[in-house]
Amino acid sequence: MTTKLPRILVLTASYGAGHELAAFAIKEYCRRYGLAQVQIIDLMKEAHPVLNKISTSVYMSSFHAARFGIHYYGWSYYLTQKNNAYSPVLAGLNRLGTKQLFKIIQREQPDGVINTFPYGASPIVSKLFDIPTFTIMTDYVIHARWLHPAIDKYYVASEDLKANMIENGINEKGVEVTGIPIRDAFENNNYPNENKNNKMILIIVGAYSQLDLTAKMIKSLDGIRDCPITVVCGRNAKLNQHLTKQFQNNSRVTILGFVERMDELMASATCIISKAGGLTLAESLALKVPLFIYRPFAGQEKDNATYFSEKGIAFISYSMSDLVNQIRQFIDNDISVSLVKSKMEFLHHRKAAERIVTDVLSTIFGRRREQAILNSPMI
Repeated sequence: MTTKLPRILVLTASYGAGHELAAFAIKEYCRRYGLAQVQIIDLMKEAHPVLNKISTSVYMSSFHAARFGIHYYGWSYYLTQKNNAYSPVLAGLNRLGTKQLFKIIQREQPDGVINTFPYGASPIVSKLFDIPTFTIMTDYVIHARWLHPAIDKYYVASEDLKANMIENGINEKGVEVTGIPIRDAFENNNYPNENKNNKMILIIVGAYSQLDLTAKMIKSLDGIRDCPITVVCGRNAKLNQHLTKQFQNNSRVTILGFVERMDELMASATCIISKAGGLTLAESLALKVPLFIYRPFAGQEKDNATYFSEKGIAFISYSMSDLVNQIRQFIDNDISVSLVKSKMEFLHHRKAAERIVTDVLSTIFGRRREQAILNSPMI
C-alpha cells in the first residue's frame, strides 16, 4: 500500500522578502527529499489584490517618510505590539483573507497549513477543516500579530523568543526553537577559507535605499585602509546605474546588481552593512559574518537589530562617523572578530527547515493514524 504524499499549504506575503524566502526554504527542502507537495500562496495578494497593492505601496513609502522623521509604520507597529488576538484592531486584521482561504483549502485539500506571515484567518479557517496550523516566526522579537490561540505549533528563532511567548500566555509545548529556515546554500556553508585573507566590506542595499546616502556611505568607508567595498543593489536598477557611473574610476569599489549566489558573496565578506530583516540576520548567523546596521527602521527591524546588538553579534550606528569607526575597530582587531564569530555560532540553529518539516509531517501522520483508528470497523 502506497502512503499518500502529504500536501502542505504555505501562506506568505510580499511585505519584505523574508516571509517569502522562509516559505521557499521549506519548499526547497521538501522538494529535494520528496517529502511533501508544497504550495506557496500569497494570501493577501490572492484574496485582496487591490488592498494588497495599496498596503504594499504604503509599506514601501514608509521608508521614505522615515527620512523626514515620520515613522508611521513604527508607530503602528509599537501601538499594536502588546495587543491580543481579540483586540478590535487585530481581530479585524485576522479576518482578512478568510473567504478566499476557505476556497483555497477546498481546492488544494492540504494536510497542514504553515504561515510565514501572521495570518489570523489561517488557524480560524483551518480548524473548520480539522487541519493543523503552524507558524514560522521570521523575526527575533515578539509581536501580537503572530500570536493566535488556535495555532497548533510555533517555530521560533531563539530560546529568548520562546520564553517571551510563554510569558505572553502561549503553551510551552506549542513552541519549538528551530531557528529561521534559510536556503540550503546558506545552510551548507561549504566555502573555502583562502578568501578570508582579503578583507572586504559588503553593502547590501534595499529597493528603498537613497542614492545620496549610499554614495556618502561608500565614500566614507573608502578611507578604511586595505579594505575594498562591494555594493549589491539587487533589483534597484536606478541606484545601480548611478553608483556605477559615480564610482567607475575607483578600483576599490565594485557595484553589482542582482546577485544569483548571494551566499558566496556574503561568505567572502569580512562584515556586512544591511538592514536587520529576520532572514538576513539568520543568513549572517549561518555564515558567521557580522552585521553593521545603519539607522535601523522603526518596527521589527529595529527590535531585531537591538536584540543582535545586545547579544554582541551586530553593531548599530546612527551617524556615518560612528559606522566607519565601528567597522575600522572591528576589522583591525582579530580577537574581536573571533569573539563575535563564536557568539554567532552559539546562537545559530542549524537545519531549521529540516527540523520544521520533520515536526510538521510528524503531526500530519499522527492525525492520519488517529483518523484511521476512528474509521476502522469495530471487531
